[in-house]
Amino acid sequence: MYTVVAQRQIPAPVEKVWDYLSKPELLAKWFADTLHIGPDAPVCLETAAGDFFSGRVIEWDPGIVLGLRWKFIGCGPEYEVRFSLLRRKEGTELTVQDRGAITVEEAECLRVGWSEFLMRFEKALVKNVNTRFNWRKALTLTIRVADTKQEQLAAALNDPRWYQAALAGVRAQIHEPHGNEIAATVTHDAWGEVETRVCVRLKNIRGIDYAYVAHEGWSELPARLAEAERTRFVGIWVNALADFSVDQSCRRASVAAETRKPLDDRIRIHGSCS
Repeated sequence: MYTVVAQRQIPAPVEKVWDYLSKPELLAKWFADTLHIGPDAPVCLETAAGDFFSGRVIEWDPGIVLGLRWKFIGCGPEYEVRFSLLRRKEGTELTVQDRGAITVEEAECLRVGWSEFLMRFEKALVKNVNTRFNWRKALTLTIRVADTKQEQLAAALNDPRWYQAALAGVRAQIHEPHGNEIAATVTHDAWGEVETRVCVRLKNIRGIDYAYVAHEGWSELPARLAEAERTRFVGIWVNALADFSVDQSCRRASVAAETRKPLDDRIRIHGSCS
């Protein structure tokens, strides 16, 4: 596993920086919505359009350190994220360490991502504005494939009938295989003439089988459908892949996220992010 580190000097006292990490109404300004965050407690952090991190608080030392262990959309690798605060004359040195990336490429993406989040953190705190991103245009998730299930998963992904049955009645045109990648063009009656695109990479890393899923094209849907359909398909994909995953909690986490609040409320909350 790789560990990435990002750091930023925040021109504010430690106490205020801690509040923006630990109070739900302030955390929501720059990162995610949550009902509660506290010592040794489960946590679910909803970012936008169905994406969320679920896990637990493992370190809680106000003004000094906040540690969490979580999975993205409740699936795949587990990450350990540690925010540490150091009082400086000019304010606070805020450092985040994220351990769990399984490839160099993923680690680099996390490094860039956390640098941006810390920039959003500072702007939200200093200017008292909402700096949340709207929603990611690609739906991505990773699962750890169960032993003996990789061939079954590959067979399913190469069968248009599987997509129709597992992905809410979509139609899939499978492309020619390219190495360990399986790609398809996906359509749905509700989307009119818009096509979305699916690419699944099957990789074995240090003896463990993973499936990396990317489903793109949501922003090309009619505006009234785009975010709602992207949100809906997070749960659909997780449920579709759960039978091939070692982490059966994926399905439960996805269903819980989908049913936690009405769709109209999700759209309202995420639509207000800047």
